[in-house]
Amino acid sequence: MDKFENLQTNNEKQHYIPMEVTAETIKDFGINPADVVWTRIGNKPKKVVMIPVTEEQYKAYMRPLWREDKRQQRQEPPVSLDKMYEETEYEVADTDSDLEADVMKKMLIDELHKALDELEEIDRTIMEMYSNNHSEAEIGQAIGMSQKGVNKRKHKVLLKLNTRLKDFR
Repeated sequence: MDKFENLQTNNEKQHYIPMEVTAETIKDFGINPADVVWTRIGNKPKKVVMIPVTEEQYKAYMRPLWREDKRQQRQEPPVSLDKMYEETEYEVADTDSDLEADVMKKMLIDELHKALDELEEIDRTIMEMYSNNHSEAEIGQAIGMSQKGVNKRKHKVLLKLNTRLKDFR
């Protein structure tokens, strides 16, 4: 049984369709607030008054909704990963890429991260701010050092990191 149909006592179906109402329409048209019910129209709950209609009117109202339901039921199921894999065309990898170079780069980056983790907190702060394009004066203000002191410390850290990465290569 459809949500807009009700059975009368004489076994004849009485059909209803919802008419959306607002507080203004209830007041303006003198609709009894007890007749107002909540129902879903589409995906949204709405305040409606159920209007009795003929079977033809009911079918005319419901036909597009039924058609949409059928269309959704007939829709192709979501694509499976296997099907997508079978139907996908693959591009040939760049011949310029060098797997060994990529692995070495990854190893160097990992080693750099380890070296940065071993630095003193102040040196890590300097390097982090430097990598975010802060000036030496801004870095000095943030950590309580002069610009020249930041410069010296930054160069020591860069030399230390460079030496460690050279040894790693």
